[in-house]
Amino acid sequence: MVRTETTRPDFCPNPACRFHQRESAAGYQWYVRFGTFHTRARGRIQRFRCRSCGRTCSTQTFSIHYWTHYTNDLPWLLDRLSTSSGLRQIGRVAGVTHRVIQNRCRRLARNALAVMDAALASLEVREHLAFDGFESFTRNRYHPNNITHLTGCASQFIYAAVHTLFRRKGSMTEEQKQQRERIDTLWRPSSTVGEQTSQLLADLQQPIDSACGRRRDPLELRSDEHPAYPKAIRSVDALSARLADGSLVHKPTSSKAARTAANPLSAVNYVDRQLRANLGEYARETIHHGREVNAQMERFSIFMVVHNFLTPHRVTGHAKVLGLPTHADVAGIGGRQVEGVLERMCSHRHLYTHLSGAQWWIRRTWLRLHENPPSVCVRKTELVAKSVSLGQAAVPRYLLA
Repeated sequence: MVRTETTRPDFCPNPACRFHQRESAAGYQWYVRFGTFHTRARGRIQRFRCRSCGRTCSTQTFSIHYWTHYTNDLPWLLDRLSTSSGLRQIGRVAGVTHRVIQNRCRRLARNALAVMDAALASLEVREHLAFDGFESFTRNRYHPNNITHLTGCASQFIYAAVHTLFRRKGSMTEEQKQQRERIDTLWRPSSTVGEQTSQLLADLQQPIDSACGRRRDPLELRSDEHPAYPKAIRSVDALSARLADGSLVHKPTSSKAARTAANPLSAVNYVDRQLRANLGEYARETIHHGREVNAQMERFSIFMVVHNFLTPHRVTGHAKVLGLPTHADVAGIGGRQVEGVLERMCSHRHLYTHLSGAQWWIRRTWLRLHENPPSVCVRKTELVAKSVSLGQAAVPRYLLA
């Protein structure tokens, strides 16, 4: 990853301007210098004005550090987030509060989603695919979740992921059953694993459909024996048609099968293992458990980019890993557009209006549209007004732009 700085505007920040898209602004002298202003945090800042619409901006408008008074070392933060560190622990080492770390995580997450959007914009699937759910919990054991991710069988490249909340299951004491019933009277999850999986597959139906048409042998879509998965696949018209003509095959495998390299689901099992190893909130018996669904998916988005584009496909004993093929390289995903977004991940600001908009799961995470379980006072069986949840309305507008 190349670290660059913002010295000039790449596009007009006005969404209605004809120079808002980078492609339209490239090759034109669409701006003029428009004075400077001084800040105590960063000194003199250069301003610009668009010749077309008159909108003014500055170098800070295009920096990932916009609306901040402190410049953090984001490549260092990216590394700490990928080595199972908690937010408060990172904050203590960096000498800032955990809220500053949360804020920078949101910025990195949106840039990570921009990388994934660029990677999937012209996706060509060249391998069999596997999908399964990674189970953990949000806030406490009464709110288990399932992160369903679609992964390449040969490359272990994570193509997409969705989050689903459900009720607590498994063996419980009588007291725990009563507590779950009290929570159920106030709130229940509004979606199921099957519904979320259908949306996940619908996002990628076009590249999967194209791959089925190119291949001589059937494309395999592998999963475990979850009863919701066959219905979810058939609910997507393009995939249902491919199942009918035999160019797409659904291959279920028992989740009790040995998790070895010979397992058809070895790719998703590998990703699950890396989640346990790299993100502190998913480690066994962790004290870093996630407390807010949208924040969980933002950290997962960062993990996706680090895993897909910055981690070698196979770890060797060599200290130098630069030049080794990554998961994206094996999957055949890259190109100048993806590389440009990836190089600016820790330095530049990527806007929502620049996304292709084709991926529902990206839009859901970027705009923080995931459902959060409410805080419940179990003793009084009532909702608690104060909650750790931070929905779309509570996030500053400039962080969602």
